[in-house]
Amino acid sequence: MAALYSQIERDMHSCLMSGEKIGTIEKSLQSKYQVDSTTVRNVYHDLKGKHKSIKELRKNQVKDLKSTIKSIQSAIKKRLKKKNLTSKDRFFIHQKKRRLIIKQHKLKELKNKDISLCFGTKKLFKAQYHLEENGYIIHDEWLADWRAARVSSLMMVGAKTYSSGNQLCRLTKDGNIIITTPPCLLKEFGSSIQCNGVKFRYGQEFIDIALTPTKHKRGKEYRNGTEKPVTHRFVKRNDKWYLHTTVELPDIPTISNRNNGAIGIDLNVKSIAWAYCDNEGNLKQHGQINIDLENKSSGQTTNILSQAIGQIIDIAVEKECPIVIEKLDFSSKKSRLREHSKSYARMLSQFAYSKFADLVHSKARLCAIQTIEVNPAYSSLIGLIKFMGLYGLNSGTAAAYTLARRSFRFSERLPRCLNALLQPVDCNEHVWHYWARTSKLLKGCHRHSFFNVRVRFGVKPNIQSSSRKRKILGKSRHTPIIPSDASALGITSA
Repeated sequence: MAALYSQIERDMHSCLMSGEKIGTIEKSLQSKYQVDSTTVRNVYHDLKGKHKSIKELRKNQVKDLKSTIKSIQSAIKKRLKKKNLTSKDRFFIHQKKRRLIIKQHKLKELKNKDISLCFGTKKLFKAQYHLEENGYIIHDEWLADWRAARVSSLMMVGAKTYSSGNQLCRLTKDGNIIITTPPCLLKEFGSSIQCNGVKFRYGQEFIDIALTPTKHKRGKEYRNGTEKPVTHRFVKRNDKWYLHTTVELPDIPTISNRNNGAIGIDLNVKSIAWAYCDNEGNLKQHGQINIDLENKSSGQTTNILSQAIGQIIDIAVEKECPIVIEKLDFSSKKSRLREHSKSYARMLSQFAYSKFADLVHSKARLCAIQTIEVNPAYSSLIGLIKFMGLYGLNSGTAAAYTLARRSFRFSERLPRCLNALLQPVDCNEHVWHYWARTSKLLKGCHRHSFFNVRVRFGVKPNIQSSSRKRKILGKSRHTPIIPSDASALGITSA
């Protein structure tokens, strides 16, 4: 069946790329391979999913290329501003221009290129040109693996209007599965193939919910069906067939309530910081989970993040409160890594925020916990200045606390000691305007210095003060009130 589905898929891909309509393709493939319309439709849905993923991937590639081109142009422009160009500068500009032309040409090709799909993976296809490096002695060995890879999977799309949620592959709650044989294979294998004892280690409860019998209206009549469609994919690995079953998750009512507070999470390269506050914004609990993602594979990274997130979700379930994360996108920054230092590139490469956000959403949904995404603007700076010294937090937990408070829309105004640095003050501006000015003012300061933020300014008493009182104040009554720079805060620069 996998070989049959693979042949139909390759023929269908060629027909679709030549511009034929799916109705015409379906009829011709039915007569050519002696199969029913449902089999052809299953192949079409699988192929359509692959085409859609290629288109989405291409959008991301175009976006990354545009970002890379812009970064290269900026680097060239910056180097050309130098008055006296050395031989090293000219070499740098020459190499950047070469790379710029290559990227522009690649972008042009990508926009005008048709959908290309290699059945059996490109990696395995290219292995035939380097047999010894890939563990092959002769070309026939590679050819056997290539043919096996092309017939290693098949998918049967579900429909809730049929019993067991699928027309050709019927799974019951008892673990019995019956696969209907295509018409062209009836003489060889009979009308169906049956297997018993099919149980899933994870997600069996959701499959049971999807298989709940219901009646669906079809015209004037009702027919037996299931609560949700059940899609099956068969995959062959190491001479064994594995069954992957997909169902839609049911609507799980959340147990979290904003009246119980919120937990903010801040992801860093080496740790995940969290902070729990009540609905009035008061800090109640905080912590940090150390992680190590350096030189880890994709699976290892997912496992490390999943275990850490699981600990925080357990706390959210106990408190019955939502989880707050940042709404971030590092794809554009990661496309410009070559224009930054090695340490910055290494740090950003380890920052798997997209995978982190996906895991938080999926695990929180399974535990009936709401996930809230907020704007991360100035969250680290606000945490450093307002909360790090106040509660004795590190920079990560202070930022997490800021995110938790932001979910309640609390206004994070500047401390009074900082208002003096931003004279004159326009009261009509948004509060983030002042944080932006403060960020520029304090750029390059050590983080530990924010534990002791203070402004040294003079106080002009209304009563005549004694010499002892003047000693306590530490300044004369004629000291200017507005300080001139960040040094007045008692913050040391890097």
